[in-house]
Amino acid sequence: MLKGFRLPLLAAALAVAPATARAEDDAALLARLAGNWVGEWAFDANVKGKLTATFTVDGTKVKGKTMWFATAVGDFGDEVQRAKVSKGVIRVTEATMDFEVTFSEDGLSGTWTSPMATGTLKLKKQE
Repeated sequence: MLKGFRLPLLAAALAVAPATARAEDDAALLARLAGNWVGEWAFDANVKGKLTATFTVDGTKVKGKTMWFATAVGDFGDEVQRAKVSKGVIRVTEATMDFEVTFSEDGLSGTWTSPMATGTLKLKKQE
């Protein structure tokens, strides 16, 4: 009688295991995000500026601030409204700017988006 339940039970366990592992991986990525970061944003090869970010992480809650230098509207600070991680990509929503980053060998890299433009960014963690 129990033999008939083995296969469905095994299939259910295998379906749940990757989601659990992925959630743990996502939480670990968020934990790595905590700290001070310095780098650069770019619109194209000729339009770029300094970017700084500070993140604090409590479980799955992320708080933080960014400072964007030499933009078309001058220097400005922005505040993290929410951050989500999915499949290794961290998506951060701010009042003015949004960005998606992944961890690279030497920091974070990805793209930023504003109501007027989009571009790339790279950040390195400050120890």
